[in-house]
Amino acid sequence: MQTSAPLVSVVIPSYNQAEFLPATIHSVLNQTYQNFEIIVVNDASPDNTDEVMKQFATDRRITYIIHEANQRLSAARNTGMRASRGEIIALLDADDLFHPEKLESHVNFLNEHPEVGVSYNARYELNHSAETIRGLWRPPLTVSLVDLMLGFPFSPSDTVVRREWAFQVGLFNPEMGSAEDTDFPCRLALAGCQFAGIDRALNFRRHHAGRGRKNLEGRLNDVERALAAVLADPRCTEEARAVGGKAIKHHMLVIVSLGLMQRETELAQKYLRQLVELDPHVVQGNPCELVAFLLSELITDDSADHEAMLKSMFGQLPQEFQSLVPQLDWAVQRGFLWKGIRAVMWDRLDAGRAYFKRAHELHAAMDEPLLQLITYHLLGYEQERGSDAARTVLANLRPYLNQIAPRGGDRLESSYLVNRAFASYHAGDYKRVPGHVLRAWTRDRSYLFNRGVLSIFVRSILKAAR
Repeated sequence: MQTSAPLVSVVIPSYNQAEFLPATIHSVLNQTYQNFEIIVVNDASPDNTDEVMKQFATDRRITYIIHEANQRLSAARNTGMRASRGEIIALLDADDLFHPEKLESHVNFLNEHPEVGVSYNARYELNHSAETIRGLWRPPLTVSLVDLMLGFPFSPSDTVVRREWAFQVGLFNPEMGSAEDTDFPCRLALAGCQFAGIDRALNFRRHHAGRGRKNLEGRLNDVERALAAVLADPRCTEEARAVGGKAIKHHMLVIVSLGLMQRETELAQKYLRQLVELDPHVVQGNPCELVAFLLSELITDDSADHEAMLKSMFGQLPQEFQSLVPQLDWAVQRGFLWKGIRAVMWDRLDAGRAYFKRAHELHAAMDEPLLQLITYHLLGYEQERGSDAARTVLANLRPYLNQIAPRGGDRLESSYLVNRAFASYHAGDYKRVPGHVLRAWTRDRSYLFNRGVLSIFVRSILKAAR
């Protein structure tokens, strides 16, 4: 028996995840930091979770708790947290995975920042029903109550919370239903808890192809109740009150998207009209925010035929939104183009080649927003994999992007180099700046007339000479 309490408790609620649970547990057992316990809560799962857990029966670091009746996710998490002994509680969904340095990074960070009650990190997104990486999600390093209301800056598996804060706010609230991931962090923020991010990808989030979402209206109602509780709290900030009803916008976009995907047409149309009443700008512009969001949701699953699904979704739009139909071609083209970029970046070169071929056939275009988006993802890739790996990605992408747009690959490299130059300048690494800028100029001469680039070029030379 352990005589002293571990510092970290990893809480894993499980329901119908027996297939993934062993890998999830092993990702914790293989941590570089070893002063932890694992609490697995079987929420009356109908699968073979009991059989799976027998292989861990002799490991004293693991506590296995079984609910006799299904109590749902919030209650299962609470059961695990109440049974925990650690000063730090790490949340982990039963189908997600920790990076080997996850716990060590958070323990060190929280030791260095005693004022922080919740730490979170960037994560790898896995392809749907696959082990391959689709991309990175990098949340802002600081978040406010408004950020927590507007969307989901981080997922539970990204999150580590000090025990004192979790219990101070009463843990998760099962009465909030599917909005527990909005309610819990918002209550922490209202109580004065400080959030801070670690700028590393320290876990892997699984996604599952073909899984529908039930009771979409109920999901939105849950979020509305959670947000109403925040706004009614006397501790709510003026900034959050100013956001008011518009805090529901992102959540409503998600419901509209899911409704159209699942051909729940009447419900999707209902909430689309409410969404536009809330924010008319969502259907303005070319492409408009709504169409861009629908595309982003569809292409998260590479196995899905986004072209066919987009045609289905546009076909379900109410009559008053038929003016959006001309944007269908853009969405289809951009979907193949972005799938190609993403596949090449994450070493799925055959898939990338096929996507780029289709994008070229459809006359996909490379515009400035796309260039900046690729640059952002490339810089994030470099942060996790290193500059040599990023240069390999650039080399692999160049011929495809040059085919899509004249000198498209050169423009990407120039944008990447300019961003690296600014990062070096702000880090005080002045000697690196001129080289980055000069190489950027050789690939895209438009930066010769960029005042900001010229300024850091000259200043870095002067500062490096001192």
